[in-house]
Amino acid sequence: MKDLKRIESYLDKLRIKEKDLDDRKIYAEVLDLRTLKVLYKLSARGIIQALGGVVSTGKEANVFYADGFYDGEKIPLAVKIYRIETSEFHKMDEYLFGDKRFDLRKISKKEKIYVWTEKEYKNLIKAFNADVNVPKPITYMKNVLLMEFIGEDEIPAPTLIELGNQILELDVESLFDDIIKNMKKLYKAELVHADLSEYNIMYLNKPYFIDMGQAVLIDHPYAMRYLDRDLKNILRFFSKFGIKRNFEEVKTSIVG
Repeated sequence: MKDLKRIESYLDKLRIKEKDLDDRKIYAEVLDLRTLKVLYKLSARGIIQALGGVVSTGKEANVFYADGFYDGEKIPLAVKIYRIETSEFHKMDEYLFGDKRFDLRKISKKEKIYVWTEKEYKNLIKAFNADVNVPKPITYMKNVLLMEFIGEDEIPAPTLIELGNQILELDVESLFDDIIKNMKKLYKAELVHADLSEYNIMYLNKPYFIDMGQAVLIDHPYAMRYLDRDLKNILRFFSKFGIKRNFEEVKTSIVG
């Protein structure tokens, strides 16, 4: 009861858009007190101007929309919040261990999630600086990651799987080539996405790679295995739309 009152107190302090007051209930249901404190700090720093509605919910993370202010200008934000009490996070171990950027000895579950958030932020920085189409990273704090919102009018851009046959209205071959070009840029930045598929490529005039938390450095022991899996996913998906390419030739173009 005491925590519930404190949660309500922090919700009162946070600027939640009036038209999305129904989402207040969702905020209270899915966010714990520690996370609300982090959101309040980011709001107090002026980066989060007003919290909006739910973009997506999942076992590992929830994403919310927010009006933001960064580097002297207004920017729409995606607020990605990793659940601290999640039962699925053990599946991410293989992507964390083997990453020389982090010391994971004697790390608690909570700290592991903080490291994962930092890892996604650092992966986004590397990718963004290499001109890969990813959401612009803004900042992170504990289990909260702020990045550019990819979408219009607070509605997220569709993923390729959500576009479905509407992809045929686009230049499918150019779209495929653009994705391979971004995979090549990512590899040149010494990263492999490691979970690339039609489910985590958004489209808004061009493809955007999202969900960069599991991306690994190319010296990770499983990096090439992940790259092969990513490429097979892309080739499989685009084969449905008449794009037939040789796996080895495309892989050589990425790593060459």
